[in-house]
Amino acid sequence: MAADYPGLLLLSRNQALRAYVELVLSERGVPVQAFDLAREGLFWLNTPRHILLDEDLDVDAFAVAARIRHVRRLKEVPLAILISPQEKLRTTAEVVRVTPIEKPLTREKLFRFMGLSA
Repeated sequence: MAADYPGLLLLSRNQALRAYVELVLSERGVPVQAFDLAREGLFWLNTPRHILLDEDLDVDAFAVAARIRHVRRLKEVPLAILISPQEKLRTTAEVVRVTPIEKPLTREKLFRFMGLSA
């Protein structure tokens, strides 16, 4: 499926995380569309190249990920959840079929998820 938005959709209430992701990806010319609320991101009508969810959303991030997996236009979009380093969260991510990225988020982890060279 072709993405009609060439960047990353980021769902996070954490302003510092949003600023960091935007800074790191702007160096590579990758745009970021960020939303505080999961609902806003789900109703955004573009199809991004990648989606990154923060586990600290206004609703359960894994429920949002499961919902994304059932939206036809988003089904094949690479999807990751930024999680605390806990086995339970890694297992949940595996069940929901999303890529877990353990906090703290680094440039290398973000680039690896997005298929960019560091």
